[in-house]
Order: sequence, then C-alpha cells, then structure tokens
Amino acid sequence: MMLKIVPLLIIGVGALSLKTLVEASSTHSGYGSSYHECCKYEDPTGCDCRIYCVFCAQNSSYRPYYGVARGVCLLHYHGLARIESQGQHDDIIHFIKERNLNSESCIEHHGFWIGLDDQAVEGHFVWQSETVKDGYCYGTDGADYDCWANGEPNDNDKENADGQDCGQLWFRRGGKCDDEYCDFRPKGAICEYRVPHCDFDAYDFPDALGLNTLPYCGSV
Repeated sequence: MMLKIVPLLIIGVGALSLKTLVEASSTHSGYGSSYHECCKYEDPTGCDCRIYCVFCAQNSSYRPYYGVARGVCLLHYHGLARIESQGQHDDIIHFIKERNLNSESCIEHHGFWIGLDDQAVEGHFVWQSETVKDGYCYGTDGADYDCWANGEPNDNDKENADGQDCGQLWFRRGGKCDDEYCDFRPKGAICEYRVPHCDFDAYDFPDALGLNTLPYCGSV
C-alpha cells in the first residue's frame, strides 16, 4: 500500500522564519518528501512537553545516513529524539504502532534513528547534547529507565570494522533501543521539538500546521 504524502509540521527555530523553513523542507536532502506523522507528549510533571515527528523511509542517496537524519532534525526541530523515561518510550512506541509506521511500507530496515550514539567515546552511549536547551526541565521517572533490547548494545562489526555507534528504535525487538551502523542502512527518524513548561499556547501557528490538530503520542 502506498502511503500518502502529508504536509510537514514546521516549527520555527531561532531566527528562521516559517516561510524559510517550509521552503527548506521541500528541498532538504534525506527526508524532504518522506511521509511522516507528529504527536504531542506531555511530561507528568507538566514541565517538559515535546512534539515528536516520526519520519518514514530515508532517501538512500544522501549519506552518511545517521548524520543526514541528525542534520534534518536540527534544521527543523531541536534535534533527533531524546527518550529519557519509560513513559516517553512507551508513548512513542504506541503512536508508531497505532499508525502502522513500524511496517515495511514505512521503514524497510526496521528502525528509526534517535539521538543516541557513542561516537565520542566508544562504548559510552549518550543522548545528543544539542537537544538540551537552556530553560528546559526534565521528567523524574528516568532514573531506572533502560531502553536497550536484550543483548544490546553489542557493537557488531560484521559489516564495518568500526562497529555500530548510532542508536535506533529497532522494531525487530518491539521498538527497543539498538546500536546500528551509522552509514550502512537508511532508516526512518524521530525528531523532537521541546516546549518549555508545556506552554503550547505560547506558539502562534496557523491552524493547518498548529498544535491543536496534533494527537497525543500515547493513549491519552
């Protein structure tokens, strides 16, 4: 089944205008015409709300795959998704499965890039720091959160001697975290936009692109 193309939800960042970002989205390499859907996540503390946008198949012509995904998410949002609690993880998985975005018609290679990698220090996976913004706060349920699939990360080096350094949500393991080769297989991507103190009303978007039309990621 062919997935339809839907308009990209563009969130203004910094000095970039909405018009500039809309124009960039139509030509930007990697995910410029990719089918995607977005949802809202509200932290239980009412402190750190986010918009997650889940993108389907990556354009295989633009490499390195993880680097391109990271660049697209930084251009349009606050970066690749940081998933810092079990609640966030569960809600994102719910949203993806509910809309069948984990099917091969969306992601041929079973995974979505997220903002988790060990490229700085081998074996030490960290969430990308660029997605942390001054004035943003975080939930409190992440202390015991472990996103990894059983046996991961394993730094498999079968396809690349440098091993697997880039994180994905892997739907061969139910959407758990997995380390993957950074430039071997194109993937979907999950971008995030952070809304400080859950103040959605502080942003004035046209109704067609606005937050009022977005569903919640979980079953709320």
